Amino acid sequence: MKRVAYLIVLLAVAAAFYVYAYPRLAGKTEVADAQQSAPARGGKGGGFTISVVAAVAQKQTLPITKSAVGFVEPVQTVVLRARATGTVTAVNVVEGQMVKAGDVLFKLDDSAEQATIAKDQAQIAKDQANAKSAQATLERDQDLIKKSVIPQSTLDADIAASDAAKATVTVDQAQLKSDQITLGYMTITAPIAGRVGTVNTSIGNVVQSTDSSAGGLLTITPLNPLRVSFTVAESDLDSFRQALAGGKAVPVAIRAPDDTADRAKGTLSFIDSSVDTSSGTIVLKADIDNKDNKLWPGQYVTATTQLGSYDNVTTVPLVAIQESDQGPYVWKIGADGKSMRTPVQVVASIGNDAIVGNAIKPGDHVVTEGQLRLANGMSVKQTIAPAQPAAAGAAAQAATAAGGSNSAMSAAPGAASPAGASASGRGSGGGSSGAAGGSGASGNS
Repeated sequence: MKRVAYLIVLLAVAAAFYVYAYPRLAGKTEVADAQQSAPARGGKGGGFTISVVAAVAQKQTLPITKSAVGFVEPVQTVVLRARATGTVTAVNVVEGQMVKAGDVLFKLDDSAEQATIAKDQAQIAKDQANAKSAQATLERDQDLIKKSVIPQSTLDADIAASDAAKATVTVDQAQLKSDQITLGYMTITAPIAGRVGTVNTSIGNVVQSTDSSAGGLLTITPLNPLRVSFTVAESDLDSFRQALAGGKAVPVAIRAPDDTADRAKGTLSFIDSSVDTSSGTIVLKADIDNKDNKLWPGQYVTATTQLGSYDNVTTVPLVAIQESDQGPYVWKIGADGKSMRTPVQVVASIGNDAIVGNAIKPGDHVVTEGQLRLANGMSVKQTIAPAQPAAAGAAAQAATAAGGSNSAMSAAPGAASPAGASASGRGSGGGSSGAAGGSGASGNS
């Protein structure tokens, strides 16, 4: 019994200690921990700084571009066919060879045509002799008719015979010319300059003038210049039409799927006459300089068309833009090294850059990494990130474009895509708006 009573007393003392003493000791420990950890949590006015990465706002001119997937096509392609039936006696071309207009590619057996030419020449000589004889007879009878030695009917017959003989010579000469043309068909030359495709015949084969096969004897495809055909959405049609209407060349840059730089450049040359009602797209074409043979007919590429530009606008890295229910904002670093939450108007984004309104000036520092740890008025230690050219960011975005039509420029909510004309964006708080033009664009917050 004593042991039980002793155990009960011991448990009561332990319970009393837990109820009264432990909370007080624990509270002191938490206060000490809070005091030690308060600076680490970034409290305002705690005498410490937050390390961030920042970028400097730039004043620059950015292109307004549209990107679309298309394919390369030749300006012209020739399917070479025989114009006369004959046996191939010589092949002077190999597959993949570059040829010039007039180069001899094939020779056909022309022995029959040579014999026909000889026959025609002999026939002409014979008929010319007959015509000469008929003319002599006519001249003799003209003298005799003056002396009334022969009747008029004889003279008339002589005139007819002489004219017939001359006409026969003319027919013979026409036949000779026709046979000479046929003889020319036995030598097959390149009608244009270009690259030879698959050669579909060889020595000893008989080629037919009636051949209608898809490949003919071979194909010749010029590789420079080439043309890129691509489609854009009907909603983009006005942008392209306005760009062409200015009378200036509209630049088009071409990249293959894995390219990190432009493979070739050209100019927009054609807009189709109608929109495809089944897909809501329209076909455009650009003439491309391919002097280095970096493009190939049939190759799929991304065509990026520059429709205009935003001139002398203020830009910040796109990663500096933060979103909230009140609108976009950036963390701006003041001259005193303090952070300031600054609402901005995002006019448009191009590549890795965002065009902002007047709330940010060129030379201002904005935070690109570490925004989540900031509050207004905090002291910050900034590391300036190196500036990247805007063109590189836009090109990188264009290189990853896929689908019928993708824009390297996206406007802010409420902004209209500029067709070399204007774009508008909604400032934070919804109270202000701005516009940026294709030439001399500006933004107002």
